[in-house]
Amino acid sequence: MAVKRRPVRYKILLHLGLLPFLLFAMFPFYHMALTSLKTDREIYDRHAVPLLIRQGPTLEHYKKLLWETAFLTWTKNSLMVTGIATTVSVVIGTVAAYALARLQFFGVATFGTGIFVTYLVPTSLLFLPLAQVVNWLGLADSKWSLIVTYPTFLVPFCT
Repeated sequence: MAVKRRPVRYKILLHLGLLPFLLFAMFPFYHMALTSLKTDREIYDRHAVPLLIRQGPTLEHYKKLLWETAFLTWTKNSLMVTGIATTVSVVIGTVAAYALARLQFFGVATFGTGIFVTYLVPTSLLFLPLAQVVNWLGLADSKWSLIVTYPTFLVPFCT
């Protein structure tokens, strides 16, 4: 069966109709990039135009971020925690989903419903119990506490 091709004019009008939404979605990124390139004096000037750089762009804010703070360490820690927690969650979620979908065992429907209900529990209810578990494991104030706790939120979602 042949696929009906839409006229080029329809495609152009469709893309033009989406353009305002694209501009609306991209504006915060434009504003952040623009503000990061302004000098401190221009940022704090009440009479400056907020959407233009009048006094010339500068990279001093990026230099300060990269060399005078621990930003690179924070970024490395965040990537490590998210990478490990996501990998663990996807592996556990995949095994659980396979077991629920393919294997026949007693209580499979109840187990699936339990995972679904666990996903619906508000995360704020789990803060205190998870804090106690983290303290009991001796992981308080470490990256490993995040790696251990994040899968409690991610595994039901992955499954």
